[in-house]
Amino acid sequence: MNSEFNGSGDAIRLTEGGILSLVGSRVTASGSSLFGSAGISFRRTAQASVSGGSLVQGDDHAVTITNDPRGSGGPSPGRSLLSVDGSHLASSTGSAIHVTEWVTPAQFGADIVLRNGTTVSAGNGVLLDTNGDVDVSLTVDDSVLAGDIVSGAGATTHVRLQNQARLTGAMSNVSSLALDASTWVMNGDSSLGRLDLGNGTVSLGDGSTFNTLTVAGDFIGNDGTIVFNTVLADDSAATDRLVIEGDTVGTANVRVNNVGGAGAQTRQGIELISVGGASNGQFNLAGRAVGGQYEYFLFKGTGADGNWYLRSQLPTQPDPCETDPTLPECNPVLPGPDPDPVLRPEPGAYLANLQAAQTMFRIGYHDRHAGQNAGRAWARVDGSRNGFDAISRQLDIRGNSQALTVGADLWRHDSGSSVGVMLSSGNATSTSTNELTGYYARGKVKGEALGVYGTWRGGNDGDPYAGFYVDGSVQRAQFRNRVEGIGLDTERYASRAWQGAVETGYAFRVGGASHGGIYLEPQLQVGYSRWDSYRHAETNGTVVSAENADGLFGRAGVRLSGVTRWGSGTTDVQPYLAANWLHTRSESQIRMDDEVVDARIPRNRGEFSAGASLKFANGVGAWGGLSLQKASGFHQTSAQLGVSYSW
Repeated sequence: MNSEFNGSGDAIRLTEGGILSLVGSRVTASGSSLFGSAGISFRRTAQASVSGGSLVQGDDHAVTITNDPRGSGGPSPGRSLLSVDGSHLASSTGSAIHVTEWVTPAQFGADIVLRNGTTVSAGNGVLLDTNGDVDVSLTVDDSVLAGDIVSGAGATTHVRLQNQARLTGAMSNVSSLALDASTWVMNGDSSLGRLDLGNGTVSLGDGSTFNTLTVAGDFIGNDGTIVFNTVLADDSAATDRLVIEGDTVGTANVRVNNVGGAGAQTRQGIELISVGGASNGQFNLAGRAVGGQYEYFLFKGTGADGNWYLRSQLPTQPDPCETDPTLPECNPVLPGPDPDPVLRPEPGAYLANLQAAQTMFRIGYHDRHAGQNAGRAWARVDGSRNGFDAISRQLDIRGNSQALTVGADLWRHDSGSSVGVMLSSGNATSTSTNELTGYYARGKVKGEALGVYGTWRGGNDGDPYAGFYVDGSVQRAQFRNRVEGIGLDTERYASRAWQGAVETGYAFRVGGASHGGIYLEPQLQVGYSRWDSYRHAETNGTVVSAENADGLFGRAGVRLSGVTRWGSGTTDVQPYLAANWLHTRSESQIRMDDEVVDARIPRNRGEFSAGASLKFANGVGAWGGLSLQKASGFHQTSAQLGVSYSW
């Protein structure tokens, strides 16, 4: 216990039947020996226990195990045992553990257990190498290790990872691997004789290169997981691969990480798993595989094809005639067109965020006023609900938004002309649902805007509800956006916009008595919005940006209102009806990598609204209204309520 051993060649050499126990000790070997310089060298069948934070290191290897026949009795059959518990093995130039035969024995082998936080560092990056006619088992228990395992010609090497163990490295010609609640991360092509996945995880790489795991024998799944790195694109996409030359049984999960793929329509699909024997195992896609605007699903080949593919189309029940074309009801038919690709719902959430931000703070002259006589200070709240279809009508998008705007006149003339400032705050939420898959994504927007406005009024000849007006406003807005997809990381991005509009109208008195009147008011508004394009890279690598969001917008219509006075003429009540034609030149489009995704919101929409305003003698005003926008594939209902005060 707590000892220190230093030696030239081998620091500690165990011969036949030797037993070694090291606790909190330090063993260092330098120089050279017949089998390389090693901290501990097994020359015959022996046992060694290393624990308590011990360090075993050698120039060539930390540990060598061989059946050196020199000495009495010649080579001995049996198995050596190495147990390392919470300690560290290190080599300067060679593998950490080296097992080799000296002469052909009768059942020479070794059992190696690395447990409880044991660590290993190897000069050549090899954790264990075995050579010759040896039978070796390696168990890694509750330890995180890095290094390759190389099984040489003639060697039999079995590896087991258990109890939250984690191994990073490649395996070459390993006879079998079993995982139990543990993880193996490959960093190069690997080959096994048999793979028992258990409930562990095999990650085929980190995405920097694409690796292939070849299993010469059988694959046994027990709800474990295989992680593939794939460039999600068309059939020719680069990917990690699992090649099983034997049979598959049991169930396993497949998780796919997209490595910069922009998505594309597939035909046969991206082959992830090939099966040379009986393909009786079931592989299920865990989580989602998304690239660009596309959603990918895992398919098993039809008929005699037992391989597994990623396809950007929806799984369906296989056609019996594809499985067995010889069935009597099957007639030869020409292949049909490729099925439509399946699109993920997140593009719809991005589109809904863009549409909400484009319209959240759009405001007109009558949105700020209780009738024609505006208040010096005012506040307005509005809310809307909308819905539209997008992207080949696969996505159904529903959203709602709310905004609060407050303003005050900085200058005002008796005619009603004024100049003022306004401040707005709003938020919007949306849900985009793929009607084919049932997957949905949520979009969220929070924004603020600061603006100025000005109004010139005239030609009323003493009638405050008649005459013309010219109104203009400019606003600067900023938005914080989120997109939340099922099973995907939340995406956050910022955006900004400028918006300006000029509006004019003329109210004609067309009827009414002395205590009121009826007015017809043609209106025209023209505006322009400029979107500071954002560029957002999703966690999966997809790059999203706004596309052609700048542009003109306009409104032309007519407003019919009537004014009557209540309460001995102290309160003016003005109900109204309005009909407008809305037009926009800006696009509700985004770009996802190389493809444009269009919400296809109609450029032309009809709007109908109704409401009323109140003007009290004490200077308080109030107004409210409802409106409906309608076009092919689009609808929106809105409500607003405002108050003002004049002094």
